[in-house]
Amino acid sequence: MVMVNGEQESGVIGQTIAEFLKQRNAPIDNIVVEQNGTIVHRSEFDTTKIGENDKLELISFVGGG
Repeated sequence: MVMVNGEQESGVIGQTIAEFLKQRNAPIDNIVVEQNGTIVHRSEFDTTKIGENDKLELISFVGGG
């Protein structure tokens, strides 16, 4: 099972971070992904795979004023 922002997520093991974000319609240009306590650099989204028992934190930046 994979935890995403503290909630269980199924069916994502083996996906790359890029595939996972696209599936969620996440704003790839404005998001930071932490996998098991380590920041995943945007250049690694296409090659970094989600594994069993991973913990992902997704942080989106939103502009405003």
